[in-house]
Order: sequence, then structure tokens, then C-alpha cells
Amino acid sequence: MRNLHSLYRKTNEETDHPHHQRIYKLQVTKRLRVRNVLFLRGKKNRFFVKNTDQTLIYTIEEENSSWWVGYFCYGLRPLELRVMNEQGIEVMRVHRPYSCTARMFPCQLQHLQIYSPPEQLIGSVEQQWAVLRPIYKIKNSDGETLFRITGPYVTLSCFRDVHFQIVRPDGTAVGSTCRHWQGLAHALIFAPVSDKFGLNFDQNISVEEKGLLLAAALLMDYMYYDA
Repeated sequence: MRNLHSLYRKTNEETDHPHHQRIYKLQVTKRLRVRNVLFLRGKKNRFFVKNTDQTLIYTIEEENSSWWVGYFCYGLRPLELRVMNEQGIEVMRVHRPYSCTARMFPCQLQHLQIYSPPEQLIGSVEQQWAVLRPIYKIKNSDGETLFRITGPYVTLSCFRDVHFQIVRPDGTAVGSTCRHWQGLAHALIFAPVSDKFGLNFDQNISVEEKGLLLAAALLMDYMYYDA
């Protein structure tokens, strides 16, 4: 089994991408698979993760069990995300069950699990109940809290940038996710089909922690910006 850590180590030794371990900023581009929507095959996204040099690091494919969930559940739909490297090898898998979440009613909070294929648990992302602003905890496979993500009071990205802050349990800042306002024309016409967001983190965190932060950033996108 080739897990996320061994893949990074081998890639660095082969010097295909010598800066992988020092990446501190990622740009994620989301593309709606329009053909699937038009032919009623379900609503699915594809993500492209690049570094600051615009080198493609990962391609992420969404899978869901039923064709109709994307049309009725929108960003809350149950899904699996397969994270593949530049050679097309799956290095991480994200599983998200359906949860009907409302900020005022904590009946079903968001929860996703991150695996190194095929079934080695890396960690999880769990939504915490809060009335005024979104709060999430990122935990390792032993259930220990590694990070806390806090969003703004207003998550709507309208004429402004939106940041979700990432901190350690002791309050030490380690990064953030950012969605830049790209203009009214983009918001009205292009955003439902193609959109972008960024992820910044401390370059000294482990490879597994980077994978967990990437999974959390994807959850933020589905929760608040998936049309």
C-alpha cells in the first residue's frame, strides 16, 4: 500500500518535484463536470490543485452513489473524493456522509473522514455547533485535535474576500483558506461552473496534516460555495 507520506518521500527522492515538502500555498480550481449535469448523470466536481509555480500536484475526482443527490442535496450531498497525483495514482480518499446541517439546529453536523487508500484512516474533520460562525476541528486517526478552523460571521463571498483561519489547539496560527472576490461577472456567470480558492499553511507541518487541511478546505467549498 502506498500512502500519502511514502508518495511524497518518493517524489522528493526522484526529484520530479523537489519543492513538494516546502509547499506553503496551494491554489485549487474547481470545475463542474457539465456533461454529467446535462445528461442527468449526477452533479460532480473535479478539482485541480497547483502550487505557486502553477505545477499540477493533485487532481481530485468527486464520486457519489446516486445520480439525483447533486440535484437535490446541492453542497450537502454525500460523496467520496479521490485525490490522485500527477501520475494518476490515488494517494488520498475523502468520505463524506449526508448531513442536513443548519447553523441554528445542531441535529446533524458535518463530518468527513480522510483515508490513505485503501482504508488506512488518516484523520477526520468535524463541525462544531456554533450559532454565530462556522467552527471545525481537524483530528488525527487517534481522535486528537490537531487544528481548529474558524470562519467569518458572514461566509458570503460578495464584493469581498473570505478567510477561514486555521490554528493549533493552543491558538498558534498555522494557515488559512481564502476565497478571493473575482468580480460580479464571474459570480453571476462563471462561478457555478468554474471557481478558485486558496490554501495557505505552515511549511513545517507534516504531509498527513497537509492532506487533512486540503480535505477541510474542500469541505468548506462544498458547504458554503457549491451552487
